[in-house]
Amino acid sequence: MNEQRPTVLIVGAGLGGVMLGALLEKANVPYTILERASTVRSLGAALSIGGTLLVLFEQLQILSEFVSLAKCYTQSTVGNESGETLSTTNYVPLQTLTGYRGYIITRPAFYNLLLKQIPAHKIHFGKRILNVNEVKDDEDNDKVRIQASDGTIYQGDILVGADGAYSAVRQRLYERLKLEGTLPKSDEEDLPFTCTCLVGQTEPLDLEEFPELKDPESLMITTMGTEKPYSWVVFGTGNGSVCFMVLHHLDRTTSRAAQEQRFRNSENSEWGPHAAQSMCDETRDFSIPIGIGKKTLGDLYDRTPKDLFSKVMLEEKVFTTWFSGRTVLLGDG
Repeated sequence: MNEQRPTVLIVGAGLGGVMLGALLEKANVPYTILERASTVRSLGAALSIGGTLLVLFEQLQILSEFVSLAKCYTQSTVGNESGETLSTTNYVPLQTLTGYRGYIITRPAFYNLLLKQIPAHKIHFGKRILNVNEVKDDEDNDKVRIQASDGTIYQGDILVGADGAYSAVRQRLYERLKLEGTLPKSDEEDLPFTCTCLVGQTEPLDLEEFPELKDPESLMITTMGTEKPYSWVVFGTGNGSVCFMVLHHLDRTTSRAAQEQRFRNSENSEWGPHAAQSMCDETRDFSIPIGIGKKTLGDLYDRTPKDLFSKVMLEEKVFTTWFSGRTVLLGDG
């Protein structure tokens, strides 16, 4: 006798949410994805992906397309602003062990690949979650019901909170557990962070001006700032562009002040170009180890479309509670 498969409600259409959706689609498990934003935003820089995920892509039958969008790598380098190499990591032994090469892919390309696996009618945008309740259906079966800010109601068997570090699903779950007296004190504490991060992706670059991009393998070079609280990374991509990530390592006082500002202005918690300009101005003269002549991050910024810049705080916390009843949390959630 075949039992009816559970219906899964996924809140959040980031990488975690759409990855889960793609897996459920492949397994023929009913699901619905609800996303707070009104549209998909192609933000972020580069991702490093290896054997732990590539075996999954093979099962999803998207490995060949993934490889066509990515660029392989075998090592990464850390240096200083003087151009001295401080360390090099060789990934060939790991790739030999897993049977898969490592790849660099832009986050927008990877996201769009996953999004293609999900039928359009199964993902709904503009759905900000207000309420989460566990209920009984007409046949006395346990269910979970959520209500969005537009008044729509969704009911299923399992609720997955894949809606990021400031997860609405987690907040509703923790509110219930706190009332029951079962939420650990550590889970009530605010999210700390010690870094702000600027990311972006240039347009395809002139290979004569940036000859390193001619290499069939991707570059992955980290520069440690000299007497400044910054480090920055450049990655080569499969389409001739460069992705960059600039980290501002905060001191305790700055971190506390930035956190207070974040909660005063909820928009500050979003990935987006509106928060990036001041950090670009502060870092545009930092040298980079690629290109002909003395190139700086500013040379990359000037070749980056404005809508491909974004800035975010990097929260660091491990929550003790990640499931209860019919709710489970995923990723940053």
